[in-house]
Amino acid sequence: MKTNKRITMIILLILVVIGGTGCMSSEGNILNYLEGKYGEKFAVEGKQKGSLLFPNMYGRDKLYVYPEGKPEQIFEAGQSQSKEIHYYDGYISAIWGDELTKSLNDQLEKYLPKESIYRVFVNSSEDDARFKDLSLYDYIKNENNKLMVVLEVAIRTDGEPNLDEYSTGLYQAFEVIKNLQTKYCTLSVGFVDKSEDKMADYIRTSNVNNLPWSNLDAQVYGYLMVDDRYNFHSPEELMKYYKVAEE
Repeated sequence: MKTNKRITMIILLILVVIGGTGCMSSEGNILNYLEGKYGEKFAVEGKQKGSLLFPNMYGRDKLYVYPEGKPEQIFEAGQSQSKEIHYYDGYISAIWGDELTKSLNDQLEKYLPKESIYRVFVNSSEDDARFKDLSLYDYIKNENNKLMVVLEVAIRTDGEPNLDEYSTGLYQAFEVIKNLQTKYCTLSVGFVDKSEDKMADYIRTSNVNNLPWSNLDAQVYGYLMVDDRYNFHSPEELMKYYKVAEE
């Protein structure tokens, strides 16, 4: 009886593997979905394997992709955890984040130090392809403002930062983001040693890498994380939320 059960389990596992792979890899399926939906070619930067046996519980494969030639628009795409085949992607948010990064560049550079690297991200559940060519400003005005805008900044310093040097600029930079009138907004700032050379790539991928400043494999002196729920009305009050990184 034990032998029969073992054989049955092996057969079930084989069926699961065959059913999970199908005629095309999950990567190919996701790329086909994206290219059919948006009429563009996409490049794969990374992949996270899902659970083969329990995808509905632990998730399925996901890709980190960007439209060919535009690595700054990296986003996540994959298949949902539900039993029905349903794909999701964050391309619209990536387009809007890129739009804001460019359109707010002149304003933000007035307030952020020259040694900083920054990017603006949009977190939205919107994935309708018809919004691909719609400006975020028009979406906020004519559709809805229920999304989050995140300003992610890496400030490279020569040793421990003097917070007084950055408080006013960061406060004003956050005001720029708040003035977009979205429902949610966040400021995330890390103070890192100027010798770190991977900050540009970290900032570029911040919307998908899920690496907080505290877990970054780099010399981080401290960080500042605030959003529109925090009650501060001056640069000095803002910097009270600064946290020294643990060694």
